[in-house]
Amino acid sequence: MSAIGAAILMIAPVCLFIAAISDLFTMTIPNRVSIFLLASFAVLAPVSGLPWAEISMSVAAGALVLAVCFGFFALNIMGGGDVKLLAASAVWFGFSPALGAFIVATALWGGVVTLLVLLLRAQANRFAVIETVVPAQILTTKKIPYGVAIGIAGIMTFWDSPIALAALKMLG
Repeated sequence: MSAIGAAILMIAPVCLFIAAISDLFTMTIPNRVSIFLLASFAVLAPVSGLPWAEISMSVAAGALVLAVCFGFFALNIMGGGDVKLLAASAVWFGFSPALGAFIVATALWGGVVTLLVLLLRAQANRFAVIETVVPAQILTTKKIPYGVAIGIAGIMTFWDSPIALAALKMLG
């Protein structure tokens, strides 16, 4: 059981970290990260000790986040990778206070990331002169790597999610 608990505690944060780094450097979040998050939840949740009702509500939370964020995608407010990552992450949080904390933290970190990117873009010429390494796409596109905010917020708040708390109980 300790291997299951360790897997639960590692998979979501590692996937969120990979998504954040990928989005920072390529402005894309690979579909395989979101798919792996969903698939690993489907495998691990039933053996985590969570009741089936809570697992079902976790799936419903992911579906609700997907529906709301798809609306943002349709309005060209969010990218598709961000929507998929948020929905896949929401499944790990379920309908819990941790989901609310995750969403609020994502919004706050999104503001921080946006301000930093705008500041970088305003000073793009200076970075070119001093040969500072800044991912080129951050300076040349109008997109914001929101996966960075999702990753930071998810890693910060994951530890209070029902599945993480169940895994911590497993590990004693």
